Amino acid sequence: MSRTTRPVGIYVHIPFCRRRCNYCDFLSTGGATGVPDEYVDALLSEWGLWAETLRRQDLSLQSIYVGGGTPSLLEPLQLRRLIDGVSSPVPAMPDCEITMESNPDSLDVERIRGYVGAGINRLSVGVQSFSDCSLERLGRLHDSAGADRALRQAREAGIHNLSVDLMYGLPGSLPGEEIASLRHAIELSPEHISWYNLTLAAGTPLATSIAEGHEVMPDDDTVLATMREGWSLLAKSGFEHYEISNFARSGFISHHNLGYWLFTDYVGLGLGASGFVSGRRWTNVSDMAAYLAAVLNGRLPVDSEEQLEGRLREGEYAMLRMRLPGAGLDFATFGDLFREDARVVFRDVLARLMGDGLISVLKDRAVCTQKGLELNNLVAEAFI
Repeated sequence: MSRTTRPVGIYVHIPFCRRRCNYCDFLSTGGATGVPDEYVDALLSEWGLWAETLRRQDLSLQSIYVGGGTPSLLEPLQLRRLIDGVSSPVPAMPDCEITMESNPDSLDVERIRGYVGAGINRLSVGVQSFSDCSLERLGRLHDSAGADRALRQAREAGIHNLSVDLMYGLPGSLPGEEIASLRHAIELSPEHISWYNLTLAAGTPLATSIAEGHEVMPDDDTVLATMREGWSLLAKSGFEHYEISNFARSGFISHHNLGYWLFTDYVGLGLGASGFVSGRRWTNVSDMAAYLAAVLNGRLPVDSEEQLEGRLREGEYAMLRMRLPGAGLDFATFGDLFREDARVVFRDVLARLMGDGLISVLKDRAVCTQKGLELNNLVAEAFI
């Protein structure tokens, strides 16, 4: 790389699912059996509109992340077109991480082999739970046996960097059930586990069911106890807690995931996708017809945008860094980026959070205490 090159990630949104899950409020549509070629064409056209701008900024490609929706509805040849297309003209770093999200019900050995041949080197599998009762409540199309099979097939197909998504704080879970699910995932030896608390989104079928009294969410104390036990189990099992909801074995921290928390530039492609480059944040339109029409006519399909500047940008940067248990808010890095001293900019905030026992201020950085990680929303609010 040249001396001035800086890393950039690419997020590609695939908004198609066989069936929307009961808890999902992501931008996606159910009833899909595949991904239309027209949409793949549009993604590549959108990338073409970005290419010259990015070339002038002297960036190097750090990661490609294909998310959704259900990206494993893509045919391997479609995925190859996407990866080949977005890998040019911005030069890729030698260790460029290429991740695809997937659902167990849409995977088999040959399909995964096709994805590996198309260029992915990391597979993220949305298991969510190994409890069949919980999977049914969530509206997932697979059962626990199907999840086991998909993870085993991923290894058979040549995946050496495997990530598993799991949730806790689920309605109707029996005592110990979510920890048993996590323990089972660990026994399957993935390199990475995303373990996160279910967020109940208004307007989803699950939220409606709970509001009508058909399902009951666990109380806060139960969720907190489960979180603490899970964090302890993951640490004892050799996973580094590198972000509040993300855990990795040595050498397998996700470049793309970490990029969000480190304020790394990324381009979002596709329906409703967001991006962040040089302090500019934007979100694409969420209407498919409007999206396709925009790129067909040579326009970026942007719906809204903002330029993060001054204290707003500094506060958001600090807030994101405080999600990293070990790294925290590094004062030297902040100074290099903003030409200011974080200890001066956030003097009152740091003092208040330290007084509340939410952070520790060390010589070179501020990091969350255990309490601060558990109540990270309070830390975030203080900075923004």
